[in-house]
Amino acid sequence: MSSLFKKRKHGASAGGDTRQSIAEARKNLPVFKFRSEFCDKIKNHEVVLVTSETGSGKSTQIPQYVLDMTSLTRAFAICVTQPRRVAAITVASRVAKERNCRLGSEVGYRVRFDDKTNPSTKLIYATDGMLLRQAMLDPLLSAYSVILLDEAHQRSLQTDVLFGACKRAMEARKKSQGKAKNLPPLKVVVMSATLDIETFLAFFQGAETIKIPGRQYPVQIIYTKEPQEDYIDAALCATLQIHEDSEEGDILVFLPGQEEIEDLALLLKSHLDETANLTKSLTGDVVQSLRGIGTDLSKTANIVNGVLVCVLYAALPPEMQMFAFQPKPEGCTRKIVLSTNIAETSVTLQGIRYIVDTGKEKSREFSSSTGMESLHVQDISKAQAAQRTGRAGRVSKGFCFRLYTEDAFETLQDTTTPEILRVNLAQVVLQLKGMGVEDPLKFEFITPPNPQSLKSACQHLFALGALDDKMQLTDYGSKLARLPLDPTFAHLLLQSEKYGCTAEILVAVSMLSAENILFRPSGDQLSEKAAEAHRRFASHEGDLPTFLNIYRAWRTEAIYTSSRKSKEKKNKESGKGKLLHGEWCRRSFISARAMSRANDVHHQLRAICTRPVDRNGLGMDVSKSCSEDMEAFLKCVCAGLFLQSAERVKETKQVDETGGVLSSTRKYRTKVGNRPVSIHPTSTLFGRNPAPKCVVYTELVTTKKTYIRGVSQIRESWLNEVAPQFFSISN
Repeated sequence: MSSLFKKRKHGASAGGDTRQSIAEARKNLPVFKFRSEFCDKIKNHEVVLVTSETGSGKSTQIPQYVLDMTSLTRAFAICVTQPRRVAAITVASRVAKERNCRLGSEVGYRVRFDDKTNPSTKLIYATDGMLLRQAMLDPLLSAYSVILLDEAHQRSLQTDVLFGACKRAMEARKKSQGKAKNLPPLKVVVMSATLDIETFLAFFQGAETIKIPGRQYPVQIIYTKEPQEDYIDAALCATLQIHEDSEEGDILVFLPGQEEIEDLALLLKSHLDETANLTKSLTGDVVQSLRGIGTDLSKTANIVNGVLVCVLYAALPPEMQMFAFQPKPEGCTRKIVLSTNIAETSVTLQGIRYIVDTGKEKSREFSSSTGMESLHVQDISKAQAAQRTGRAGRVSKGFCFRLYTEDAFETLQDTTTPEILRVNLAQVVLQLKGMGVEDPLKFEFITPPNPQSLKSACQHLFALGALDDKMQLTDYGSKLARLPLDPTFAHLLLQSEKYGCTAEILVAVSMLSAENILFRPSGDQLSEKAAEAHRRFASHEGDLPTFLNIYRAWRTEAIYTSSRKSKEKKNKESGKGKLLHGEWCRRSFISARAMSRANDVHHQLRAICTRPVDRNGLGMDVSKSCSEDMEAFLKCVCAGLFLQSAERVKETKQVDETGGVLSSTRKYRTKVGNRPVSIHPTSTLFGRNPAPKCVVYTELVTTKKTYIRGVSQIRESWLNEVAPQFFSISN
């Protein structure tokens, strides 16, 4: 690797990884030595701040120490928050195993669209968003005696709001409101992997602190000699070099997002396959595919030439995420995990010895001046780089290959900018209003957001009808808050009653929650086959109608069940001319895991919509269908997404060198913000001639230029019809 990297040593505290029983392993964790000190502090103080290095065991052990303190728990539960669902699920599973109980009994988890708890569950791992939703219904958080906010250093949007919600609940429970309900004082534990806790101490004044060392082997950091223009290509080269030249040990590659992960996975498999073919005559067939676990698992995890390639990102269904955490199968010599920053913290991937860090992540940025949110690939912070490095020193001496120069590292920000300073706050304002916060500006944020961003969020919610002209939550706003969706998509779903197409919009919103539904393989032959397969679903009106066509065809032509059916029943159904879910998806070049995800979300949203209002549901008739009336469907889409509309730029004609006429008929400007955008190449409407005059979209992505995705055609006159007050004001 001398051609790509130069070396620099990085020391980390040494430690060991025991293979003894679970009980002995727990005692060998660094956090165990601080058990008595922690228990004393949480018993005698309201807030305890725990800072610890990677590998200390804080996420699994400290909640159990609290659980064992019956004086604190009694008739109340303990909640541990995680910024990401995969962390909540994996850590809960580990703790349940350590306590020798079934997951969902004494220990469980609660994430969006998946609840593994029961009324007697005492230790609940939850995403911060789930606890915030609970705070909307119960601002006192009266179900809990202790709340542990884990991975606080990540400064996710929901975690930041939870700081304020917990502090508010603590103060309210000390007053008459809490005493009337006979609630004990609420205790809070903040757990962070960084040493910079001044922000937390300033927010929770008088809090006690504990610093716990990590358990980690030395990690050697290796930088590139020169800047790398293509981080995907650099990651491919580095990973293959490590595999070919280095000792045993698994490899973890950090990439910005799902698209980059899937691209690199295909490239890796192709290169590993080529190597396998070169030695095939000597070794026999060494290319294997994993079968029987999933549907299109060949894209999710493959063993190629003895190497297991796994992917890990937030949009991946939980069962597919879990695959990256399983031990290598017999005969597999190395595992390569391609992950987003989801693997930076709580989740522990056993056996990782080599890190390949591209130094990039995907970040949402919101402009309060234009009211637009976009997704950017940007550099990580020094704190994130340290977290990624720490993943390599858990089992033995490790190596971190940073695909950037040491000079570039020195220019990185020290810490990550809190998400609350760079995203649309509409959902936060809606949550605060749901908790009874009259003025979001007066809510106690750990880092106060830009007042202009809060104002923009209020204007957004006012346009949707969630707030009245006095900025009070309306009845309609209360309905929006009950749906675990972005306010815009919740608004789209609620509008469906008016247009008589609830069944169709429920499908569209569910499909939008599953990323990359259409599988577009590389290679001319496969690419042509995929395009031909996709044409039968494509709608002239755009992406949302196309998603509807895909779901309808899948329900009609494929056999799918989330639970295991008997082989006889499956065979019987197969005889009716239907294909098994995986086979249908393979032939249609549709992501099977995306369809599974969409179906699960559809089931959960349908349950919320049909649940009676007095049980915190919406009492909707989800059977309302517009059937083949596409105009009603599109008018509803227009009513739901009117804030995300764009009109085609007037045609301008130019003459090229040969005298031919060039026209710019496929450029658009957003109605809100007047920003130039283009339809994304993956959209059904990309390249349509003539291009639609007016469209709405679900997502805006900025790379070299700004694209709109999830695009559907509408009539411009509908905008004035569905939102006359908003567009009359705009005009």
